[in-house]
Amino acid sequence: MAKEDARIPAEIGCLDTDNLRVTLISTVGAHCDVWQTAGYHFEREKNRAFDMVIKRHTLSCNSLDVKIYRRDYGMLKKQLHDIIPEAIFVRTRIDGEENMLVLAQAFTPWFNLANPAIAEDAIPLMAKLHKARLQLGLFIQTAKEIRTNQQKVIDLYGLDNLVLDRNKEVRYLDSFEVFFHEDLLYMIDDPCEDLREKIDVSVKRLAYLEFLLASANELAATLS
Repeated sequence: MAKEDARIPAEIGCLDTDNLRVTLISTVGAHCDVWQTAGYHFEREKNRAFDMVIKRHTLSCNSLDVKIYRRDYGMLKKQLHDIIPEAIFVRTRIDGEENMLVLAQAFTPWFNLANPAIAEDAIPLMAKLHKARLQLGLFIQTAKEIRTNQQKVIDLYGLDNLVLDRNKEVRYLDSFEVFFHEDLLYMIDDPCEDLREKIDVSVKRLAYLEFLLASANELAATLS
């Protein structure tokens, strides 16, 4: 549940956290805490206000880590367009240590698309949403191609990673480690069971999304 805070409880080099009012959104993501702020003004754009999500990396993160995170996110953005929010990856100091911050375009999750437990609700809903079905089809196709060509599995393990927003458009809201590297399961002698579980869940949820889209398209055809 969101919780109102006076400010982010950390010293962040690129933000005036003392005067930034935020709402705590999540502390259960992969190595990050997430806040949202409304009406933030950047120094050079004082006439524009931004609804923004702030994601603070909670583990140490060096320049190479930042480069990889930015590269993977940028690849998804290039292929999935507006499904992926605009985001800035910033190398900065957090509580005196070199780390990373993500400042992302804010979207409010409205419906969790990757949850098989609510298929009975998802199928008739998606049958009515032509644009969302096209977006979901692009997401599925892209995720399958990346897995086949690069042995990377898009992260569907995270809570509310793939959602409909309040405008009933598909959004992918993860920023850190958007891929799991499937080839690591075969390259090392004792792969982490946590990694195996995350990959298995993500693959199963992608298969469910294919089922959801096919079912929604079939229902939409009967309604037209």
